[in-house]
Amino acid sequence: MKIAKYIPAAALALVLAGCQSEDDFISSDYANDPMAVHIRAGIEALQTRVNTTGTGNAWDENDQISVTNTSPEAITGKDKAVYEYSNGAWSPAGTDYIVWSDDVENTFEAYYPVVEGKTDSYTQFELPADQSSSNPTETNYIGRADYMTAAASQSKSDALNLTFKHHLAKVTVEISGYGDQYATQKPVFQAPTFTLPTTTTTVDGKTLTVAGNGTTITGLFSEDASTEAKHSFTAVLLPGKYATNDTFVKLNIQGGTPLTVKANVQQLTTGLESGKAYTFNVTVGKNGATINSVTVGDWGTDGWTESGTADAALSFSFSIQTSTDGLTPDDGEYILAD
Repeated sequence: MKIAKYIPAAALALVLAGCQSEDDFISSDYANDPMAVHIRAGIEALQTRVNTTGTGNAWDENDQISVTNTSPEAITGKDKAVYEYSNGAWSPAGTDYIVWSDDVENTFEAYYPVVEGKTDSYTQFELPADQSSSNPTETNYIGRADYMTAAASQSKSDALNLTFKHHLAKVTVEISGYGDQYATQKPVFQAPTFTLPTTTTTVDGKTLTVAGNGTTITGLFSEDASTEAKHSFTAVLLPGKYATNDTFVKLNIQGGTPLTVKANVQQLTTGLESGKAYTFNVTVGKNGATINSVTVGDWGTDGWTESGTADAALSFSFSIQTSTDGLTPDDGEYILAD
């Protein structure tokens, strides 16, 4: 274990500036400490996010990540901190911030999202069972289901670069049309109920569970206010495969019987894969809804819009203070149909 002498640059200022507030001390300490790991958003290529604020191609205001210096030489008490995104920049969410260990290669681990009261980490995550809100301030905000982690190794510099990776599967069900019985009046939908895969797929190095050990997820309903009523329904699910005749999702109708969508061939064979985004097009009939086709792509190739549809040709990187060079967008997609 390397013995490090660590004296914050602003320690003397804390003694002399007796009339300042505690927040002023913290800000001064962090800003003036030459060993502090500063965080700024330097996003060049953007990864799809599960949110409905704006276009979804940037971090949300007040997003939080947890960053840990896992180096053997890491300074105790300065090796882990939560950072918050606000006004286009990252800063410590509280009094703690991490520092570099000098003259060695530092290793870092980070995860998103950080939610008060939860015990998620770089190696484990509990999937929220209620993802029905598009409001980041709500406890059932769908963005809290978007589990991502990042790791990096580098020596002390003015920039720590992290690239976050999705570990779950994003699914969107879009209504592409209705049967003749809905020619004059469309059903009024509400939040959908997605069923988790019968057999989940292991994600290397991660322990993934579901809140309450449940088997269903309440998803997000995004309304199409036009007369076509081509609504979309979205959730983040664990990767895995369904069994024959399994229910994939129930499109819940206000005051009516839910329309059941059964798992299709793709979900039975390939299943939902970690880091993939799926768009299922369905036709709504009298007693159910049928999957017509599914578009599958890496969860970094399409942008996210408020209606849950995709914008082409966007990829993602997250950078701490500097850009992420060397990222190559994967634009290969394929269409499967029953």
